[in-house]
Amino acid sequence: MTDSLVLSAGHQLRDRAGPLAEATVACEFGRHADLRQRFGANGRAKLRQGAVDQFSTLADAVDADSQALFNDHLGWNKALACPAMRSEDLERHLRCMADVVREQMPPQVAGRAVAMLDAARAELPAMGCTTNSLLVSGQPHAQLAQDYVNALLGGYRRAAGHLVFEALERGESVRSLYLQVLQPALWEVGRLWQVQKITVAQEHFCSVATQILMAQLLPRQTAAARRGRGVVIACVSGDLHEVGARMVGDFFEMAGWDTYFCGANTPHAAMVQSVVDRGADVLAVSATMGRHVHAVQDLAELARADPRCSRVRILVGGHPFNVDPKLWRAVGADGTAPDADAAVALAESWLAGSAGHSSGPLRRP
Repeated sequence: MTDSLVLSAGHQLRDRAGPLAEATVACEFGRHADLRQRFGANGRAKLRQGAVDQFSTLADAVDADSQALFNDHLGWNKALACPAMRSEDLERHLRCMADVVREQMPPQVAGRAVAMLDAARAELPAMGCTTNSLLVSGQPHAQLAQDYVNALLGGYRRAAGHLVFEALERGESVRSLYLQVLQPALWEVGRLWQVQKITVAQEHFCSVATQILMAQLLPRQTAAARRGRGVVIACVSGDLHEVGARMVGDFFEMAGWDTYFCGANTPHAAMVQSVVDRGADVLAVSATMGRHVHAVQDLAELARADPRCSRVRILVGGHPFNVDPKLWRAVGADGTAPDADAAVALAESWLAGSAGHSSGPLRRP
């Protein structure tokens, strides 16, 4: 049996993302002579790297049958393109991607990928060229979250923490500060980095400062009595963004669960072994970027194949699963949740015997 029959369409696209990206950029520069003058050698290299990311995300979107996942990635690309690139540049780029895929990939792969590329191209004009702030006026504590972001971006970690502790002294709960201040603040920081308004160093500073603050806030929240339930929480291999997963872990701990947080970029075999060693009821997995979705599926398949995990529920979360709320089914999970509070509620409904969101037969402890 040939590899083309063994590997999924997405895996085949991902394996050839580099050559496909190179061919796509060559197609664009060959068809449009002005690009050479507009972008130069350095610009061409950046376009190639962007094309690699697009093919990687396309691969995951094809395997998950999720147009929303690819369109979300393309929307960020459109926001980043302005004003250096024009909207018609992205339209031409998608045309070249489709032409290259037709030429270089087997028909059963090309058909699905080209259909998704054509659908994205049709929707491209409706995609905004800018992204709005995620801190919307009128949301609870929106101003506090904005002040927190401003302090961190100014490099004032202690001042940012002081703002949050002042709210705590005024009677706000740790849970509300997590959900209504720290979480949206980090989403906003991530957006600013995505659209290149801040540097990666600033994004890292904000993330680390927030983790330090969370470690100071958690002891201020009285935890529920131990429930005799356990959860292992981690980010899939290749995903370095762990703050969201840490928030989920803290909420489980507040609810009385035995929580085992493995952190970022955890090897899949190590996660499964941790579930076994801890006797965990739930494996909670975070993925931040669309190109990490296939890693979630790989992890789920590894856990499902281990008979020692036959009673374990798999909970997934992160931006891709918020973009496409049905995506959890495609990766073989038991359900997804948009935030830490909802994650705990869903896990507890499973263990209480509720059907909840299930991708297969329920496995009751």
